Amino acid sequence: MVLQTSKKAATTDIERTKLQEEELILKKLQPNHYLVLLDERGKMLNSIQWSQQFQQCMNQGVKTLVILIGGAYGVTDKVKKRADQCWSLSHLVFPHQLVRLIVAEQVYRTFSILNNSPYHHV
Repeated sequence: MVLQTSKKAATTDIERTKLQEEELILKKLQPNHYLVLLDERGKMLNSIQWSQQFQQCMNQGVKTLVILIGGAYGVTDKVKKRADQCWSLSHLVFPHQLVRLIVAEQVYRTFSILNNSPYHHV
């Protein structure tokens, strides 16, 4: 799911943009959602660790795991506090379209690892 804010607001008032995004994000999240925030200052995990984290969530009975790619200016402290975990894909910063692709591939790789598929070479 992609949440959109006004492009004009994003270029004129950063704090207002972040607050608009916060409202959209928190409105969509349910109390039972397990939120993983992707942030360049988050914890760096390799593919095996991603799969271990997913397995841990499944073992705990997490029904909905939400991976949040923050806005161009990051997210508010309120959203950070709502997150159950904060991960980083890299020390580099990527465009959001590319991050979506990387996350999709990593989720596929995670389930391949969990199912002992030969897709991931260790």
